[in-house]
Amino acid sequence: MDLLQAPFPVFLLRGEKVEANAAAQGLPLPPPGVRRYRAGGRYYQVERLALEDGEAILLSEVSDLVHQAEAYATTLRVMASLVQQEDPEALFGEVLRIAVETIPQAQAGTLFLRRGGFFELVAQVGYDPRLLGLRTSLEEEATWYGLGLNNWFAGRPRVLRGEEVRHLSALTAQQGGDVLFVYGRVREIRATLGVPVVLEGEVLATLNLDNLEDEAAFTQEDLALAQAFALKTAVLLYGLKRRQALAEEAKTDPLTGLRNRRALEETFPRLFEKTRKQGQPLALIYWDLNGLKALNDRLGHAAGDQALKGLALGLRRLSRREDLAFRIGGDEFVSLHPGLGEAHIPEVIARLRNLVPHAVSAGGVEVESPDLEAHLREADRRMYRDKPRPR
Repeated sequence: MDLLQAPFPVFLLRGEKVEANAAAQGLPLPPPGVRRYRAGGRYYQVERLALEDGEAILLSEVSDLVHQAEAYATTLRVMASLVQQEDPEALFGEVLRIAVETIPQAQAGTLFLRRGGFFELVAQVGYDPRLLGLRTSLEEEATWYGLGLNNWFAGRPRVLRGEEVRHLSALTAQQGGDVLFVYGRVREIRATLGVPVVLEGEVLATLNLDNLEDEAAFTQEDLALAQAFALKTAVLLYGLKRRQALAEEAKTDPLTGLRNRRALEETFPRLFEKTRKQGQPLALIYWDLNGLKALNDRLGHAAGDQALKGLALGLRRLSRREDLAFRIGGDEFVSLHPGLGEAHIPEVIARLRNLVPHAVSAGGVEVESPDLEAHLREADRRMYRDKPRPR
């Protein structure tokens, strides 16, 4: 058999002379001793065959097997990280990096995460790090996707090529401006493969893999691999959402749905700093539901719970959008009011008393420093002065 006529890559080594068949044209000679190597974005298994006058090196492509193994390894890494309570958000960059390395014609990539009403770029490979933090709106991301909302919500991958990349980039860079074109090398992208990452019926991320050389880049197999990495991103998003939900749960009072003492301690310093920078006052009011123990003893704890819920509802109805309310103890509540000073506190207290059917004592202070405990003590002292005297 003439090995140089074989349909797979073959090198013949005879002394200093190296011959390659047609299938091996353009491939570098495998280094000595390796059993597998990567060339031209593909993986090859290397077999060496001794000949009477030299050596034959036979290559068999194993790209699909390697890609499957790497995708599987990534899945194990993602699942292990969630079990070990690692930060899911820190792993998005790793998933993107492995996707770029694994998908043969991907040379760069970006990953955007949904943040409320916009998408934020949280990971990049092959671009300027200053691109991180770029934000686009939901409408811009859907326009960039280009296949319509039905396909967008179904998470179907798509490929853009040539001028279509520049055209849709120009339509979707309204918030990013020149940042996307300068740091994102948009003019260099020849083909881009995008996959919406869908979780519980919402697109919560977008995975983009780019080729900077060939408009014909990306095959159907590449699209299938990209979907596999989108699935891993969805697993991370699920872990992130679950962690955020648990963190939120830990800062929420289960009876009233208001934030708790822990949330107050986290929120107060940030709110104080914000109002100080804006030159606004900040009022803190301490509230107490009068006679809760007597109510529980007379009518049962269910009645007491309803009274607490009623006070919480009153605080919600009382609040402007920027106001915050917390339940910090059994019958004790605290509210924060940006933009309101000492003179407004009596008016706020009077308004709440008109909203709830039970007697409430209250005392408030204008915040002068970041010392939460000092302000709570003073507001609590004023609240006790407001309590009705025993007869």
